[in-house]
Amino acid sequence: MRFEIRDFIVHERLRRLEQLERGLAGLRDLHDPDVLLGSVCRAVVESCGFDRVMLSRVEGTMWRPWKSYAVHRQDAELRFRDWMAQIPEIPLDRLLLESDMVRRGEAAIVENAATDPRVSPVLRAASGHRSYVAAPLMPEGRVVGFLHADYRALAVTPLDRDVLAAFARVFDGLFERAVLVRRLQEQRDQVRAALQAVATSLDDLANAEIGLARHDRPTALGAGQRRMKRTADLGRLESLLTKRELEVLALVATGATNDRIAERLVISSDTVKSHMKHILRKLHVDNRAEAISQYLRLTLEGGEG
Repeated sequence: MRFEIRDFIVHERLRRLEQLERGLAGLRDLHDPDVLLGSVCRAVVESCGFDRVMLSRVEGTMWRPWKSYAVHRQDAELRFRDWMAQIPEIPLDRLLLESDMVRRGEAAIVENAATDPRVSPVLRAASGHRSYVAAPLMPEGRVVGFLHADYRALAVTPLDRDVLAAFARVFDGLFERAVLVRRLQEQRDQVRAALQAVATSLDDLANAEIGLARHDRPTALGAGQRRMKRTADLGRLESLLTKRELEVLALVATGATNDRIAERLVISSDTVKSHMKHILRKLHVDNRAEAISQYLRLTLEGGEG
């Protein structure tokens, strides 16, 4: 009998893992982080066999319920979704189970939510959990959210915990890949915009050269006036922008991303974004490409002898 029980457990584990692998096949074709997050709850239900799944976010020391998907959409589930939409955040120090998952980075099981002291009373009352499993989402090794899963009438088992943990590990890799693809696309677009701005500036310079060539002989007075104008343009740029904003704009003109600029100048990405907003406003332009074009036009012209 012990052999048969062990054999059943092994085969059940293999069956669940095969089901998990089939369910993950659809997620592997998704390359947008937002689409992945929007699909994850349903994918857990379909690939892991649970009746309900909740996705939540971790932002600093706060926990925020976010999305859910359930096989049975009854009044209790609708009330649960209303609760998620209304609750702004819960301090993690009030969620013993979740804060422990953040610290340990491991999945957890709650076999009796009514008596387990780790369970948040707020979450228990809103969700109606009898027993459930939870796993942290850790792309790049940092906990950014949780998956909570349960059954409508059945109690969860350690196998459920292990299956959900396996799903979370695979999803972490898929999400990292999607974020990397998005960053590469953004950098490609920024490089294209920078190159287009350079091409526009070079065209302007070429047209200026042609315009000058049409005159028989530029006078010394005319050359001096042009130099004075370039100096005035550069001086106006330096008077409009702070020293730090000029540094940021110079790096932007090379095609550097906000993260790369932040690393180079030893500041945060949010500070870079703030500088860019000020730069766009002061130069009276709408986007980075126009700012780069204006900067390159002034600096390239100003660099002529």
